Amino acid sequence: MNSNNNSSKKTSINAEVSAYDAAITSANKNNINVINALLKISSLVQSKLSRAEIYKKIHLIIAEIIYVKNIAIFLYDPMEKIIVFDYFVDEKDEVVIGTTMPIGNGISSYVIKKNKPCMFTSAEQKEMQVKGKISNVIGSLSESWMGVPIANDGGVTGIIILQSYSSEHMYKEDDLQLLSFVAANLAIVLQQRKLIDKEREDKKSLESGLQLIKEQNLALEEMMETLKGAQNELVQKEKMASLGNLVAGIAHEINTPIGICVTAITNLHHEYKNLQKQIADNTASDKHLNYFFEDVDEACTIIASNTLRAAELINSFKEIAVDQSSEVSRKINMKEYIYEILLTMSPILKNTPHQVKVNCPDNLVVKTIPGAISQILTNMINNSIIHGFNKGDKGCLNITVVKEADCFGICYQDDGKGLNTDEIKMLFEPFYTTKRGMGGSGLGTHLIYNIVTSSLHGKINVESEPGKGLRYDISLPINTIEL
Repeated sequence: MNSNNNSSKKTSINAEVSAYDAAITSANKNNINVINALLKISSLVQSKLSRAEIYKKIHLIIAEIIYVKNIAIFLYDPMEKIIVFDYFVDEKDEVVIGTTMPIGNGISSYVIKKNKPCMFTSAEQKEMQVKGKISNVIGSLSESWMGVPIANDGGVTGIIILQSYSSEHMYKEDDLQLLSFVAANLAIVLQQRKLIDKEREDKKSLESGLQLIKEQNLALEEMMETLKGAQNELVQKEKMASLGNLVAGIAHEINTPIGICVTAITNLHHEYKNLQKQIADNTASDKHLNYFFEDVDEACTIIASNTLRAAELINSFKEIAVDQSSEVSRKINMKEYIYEILLTMSPILKNTPHQVKVNCPDNLVVKTIPGAISQILTNMINNSIIHGFNKGDKGCLNITVVKEADCFGICYQDDGKGLNTDEIKMLFEPFYTTKRGMGGSGLGTHLIYNIVTSSLHGKINVESEPGKGLRYDISLPINTIEL
């Protein structure tokens, strides 16, 4: 008898132990499922899936730990006070995704306003309605309903809802707690997704902005090329204009000695005809012959001196003109070449009261581009005459050339009215002139700068003060050769 009782007790104890072990195993299994589910949701933070795809994933993950046949995710805009249906799966009701509605006084609004997880049976929902805590239930009445706010530091941003229309599936407090964990993770996922979307939008906007900048830069580069081309063309025209002025001045200057020569020849021819007639009429005397010889001697002297003057002008003009239209380098004696330049400018200089002084070693020979030197000095002198002095002023223009190691320097200085600080800053800018509308092109000093820095690869510096004249210091890295 006792043996049977002991055996029965042992069997009962073993059954209890087995049931306990099974319960423990089941609980552990549930805990593992919950942990895995939450890890899966957390992993969606870095996902590149769209928001709709993320919701679908979450739906499937929740279904692993809670009964989920009906689920809704609403987003809440606290500024506009509206709810957006962002995800909705329901066996009875249908809603178009993206539909918006005012927050109102429904059960979802109640949870959002309370900002805490809530769970209600159908009876509790009706009771809340009777007490005026909520308005009419929107959609079909569920047997079991639970909702958890989706919130972050900024407040409530939405709500996740699960509901069951069957009394066989009633949600419990554990389910509400699990849904709260899911909502917390979903809040992080949505916040991260918002940041990723903003980053993507900012990147797209930045790329669009960069593309626009590239297109604008390309357009600006094309415009700059066009402007450079136009500027180069204008600079060439300025060179030709300078040469044209030189031609006009030389032509006028040559007219004088040539005119004198023509007058002398004409007068000599007239005297020759008179003497020839007197000889033919037998009226010529030694006196007439002596007068004729005196006239011949005087005419020869006049013709010789004026043709020599014309030849000098023509030779200087030919040399300077060829140099100004060419960029070929050759050896020149600087002092002699400066005087050649001044000779070609004599038609301009002789009509001014200004004096030009040259200080240059007699034996300084350099290999350079003579036309560039001619353009520089011609423009400097012209600028001084046109811009540097007031009408009636008598000025002095000084040109000093010195040898400096492997370079030679040109210092040009006038004692005119000078420039102020703002004018000095703009001096080498194209089209800047103090004689706008009075014949100034604004390219003279720009041409000087271009020639010095581009053609001759040198440096130029300018100094000036109002009332104290203007000074250019030019350093040209060109080898000099002393004879």
